[in-house]
Amino acid sequence: MRTFEMRVYSLRTKEALDFYTSTVYPRHLNNFGLFGVEAHGLWTEKDDVAHRVFVLVSYAEGDDPGEVSRRYIQGPEAANDARGFDVADILGVVSTILIPSASSPLK
Repeated sequence: MRTFEMRVYSLRTKEALDFYTSTVYPRHLNNFGLFGVEAHGLWTEKDDVAHRVFVLVSYAEGDDPGEVSRRYIQGPEAANDARGFDVADILGVVSTILIPSASSPLK
């Protein structure tokens, strides 16, 4: 069974949020598979003054999400995905590891 992670990014401005959702995240989709990461969606909250992005991803069974994330962030793929984006615009990231129950439809 895959391990799921909900990541919530808080961005500095609406412009940073828009660039992340329209440019950076679609680039991630081209590279996640190289690391065994599967994307399940990206959401924003209407009129959210905190400029948050909610991202649900999953990792192959047995993979350590932290270790996979470190390999990705340290590689050229992540740098290329963030091209043109000021990573200082990310004010914070909250990660929650979700483990589906046996009856969950997301397996």
